[in-house]
Amino acid sequence: MKTKLLISLILISSCLTTWAWFDPSISQGKVDQIRIGQTTEADLIHFFGRPTTRQIDLRHHVTLDFMRSVPMPWQGYVPFIGSFVGGLRIDAQELWVELTPDGRVLRYRVYSSRNSVKARTVTSTTVVSHSSYSK
Repeated sequence: MKTKLLISLILISSCLTTWAWFDPSISQGKVDQIRIGQTTEADLIHFFGRPTTRQIDLRHHVTLDFMRSVPMPWQGYVPFIGSFVGGLRIDAQELWVELTPDGRVLRYRVYSSRNSVKARTVTSTTVVSHSSYSK
């Protein structure tokens, strides 16, 4: 009896700790608040928390990568039959953002394994000027 109780407590505590350390998900409402040329790195950290990775390239452009996954539902902890009753239904999300040297969003991409989040606007408009030379 004590062994069953101990195993049950360990199982429940592992489920609770998984949910306690879960980062906030990348929601459609938060993604819709990203504005090309206006949203800053501080705004992104406010919306999504600390990025998983942060890199700076030779042009001084900063890339931020926010990766999230929803913890496994309780069915996933049931041995043998958990995967058959929806225990493997998870949602992995990624938000990749490139910032200009002054810290504003240049472009971004959103990925979601269940297509729960989509990007509304993903790149900035670029004005290309053509020069003509006469002889």
